[in-house]
Amino acid sequence: MDRDELQKLTDNLKKELISIDSELSVIASKNPLVKDDFDVKVEDLGPSTEDAAQEAGELDRLQALVDTLERRRKEIVSILEKIKNGIYEK
Repeated sequence: MDRDELQKLTDNLKKELISIDSELSVIASKNPLVKDDFDVKVEDLGPSTEDAAQEAGELDRLQALVDTLERRRKEIVSILEKIKNGIYEK
């Protein structure tokens, strides 16, 4: 991979990281106890059983999304670190 391709990859990864961080900030908050971990923000829809079921479904959906975004975020950070240290190989 030549220098221009590496720079283009770096730029694209940084843009993707910004996008992921933006999306995570809407649906989750950073866990202060665990580095690079996010906790899903849950909206209280009300006290009824129906509301609780809807909240549980939404929590499951959002948790799956947060898990996927966290995994991709970690991959990007790792690749950017390898590029920075000159050890990235495609």
